[in-house]
Amino acid sequence: MEDMKVIVTMVGQEWASPGSILDLFLESFRNGMGTKPLLNHLLIVALDNKAFEYCKSVHPHCFYLSNSSIRHARNKQLSLPLLKNNFWIEVTELGYSFVYTDADVMWLRNPIPQVDGLKPITVACDVHPGDLQSINNIVDGGFFYVRSNRVTSKYFKYRELRRILYANSQDRSLCEETVVNRELFKTLELRFTYMERNLYGGFCQQNLNTSTIHTLQANCCDDTESKVHDLKLLLEDWKNFTKKISMEGWSSPFTWRAPSKCKG
Repeated sequence: MEDMKVIVTMVGQEWASPGSILDLFLESFRNGMGTKPLLNHLLIVALDNKAFEYCKSVHPHCFYLSNSSIRHARNKQLSLPLLKNNFWIEVTELGYSFVYTDADVMWLRNPIPQVDGLKPITVACDVHPGDLQSINNIVDGGFFYVRSNRVTSKYFKYRELRRILYANSQDRSLCEETVVNRELFKTLELRFTYMERNLYGGFCQQNLNTSTIHTLQANCCDDTESKVHDLKLLLEDWKNFTKKISMEGWSSPFTWRAPSKCKG
């Protein structure tokens, strides 16, 4: 992974404690195919002090997101969505391109080579043709890439202005934004693309292809305890699968045990 590119995830105290989602997230990097070296490029952004303290005990690159830690936010009291958006502004203005991943996304293979280098934004977002005006049926893969340039920085500044002017506006994911705000992307001449659908998945989907899957998210899950339970099953199955491949190849059908509790 080249310089000036960073992987970012964000966690609060509920997801950052011994045996938590953060531990499983890091374990996926250690046991994924070609993912262990990426830990050197991973920045964990803590959303509260308890998450920050735990992060420092398990990973060398941690950042506490607060009003005092963001240059644009100093001397202001900003909501969490605005703080996150200001963080993206600073990252892009510093010249860093970044991959954002939710912490409940397990990295089974390295997805970064699959990013479209010709487009400033790549999103793991399953959008059904003919349904481009609705966010009800999209599947957000919890993963996106943003290349640092003038236009992407301008886009995040627009999002900041919208949150300030319309404080009650919905806090949409980047996946949702590409669906409902396409005219803005056209106006900014900001090109984006969707990641190939067979490269990512989640508990909402069935029949995941083990030969192509790169990231897998614990979506369709109502509570943290269920996520942790099923992600443990997932990582155990993945380790057994990769071990069999390395020793003797894999000829029989593979079945994931997860989701077990996550069926919301």
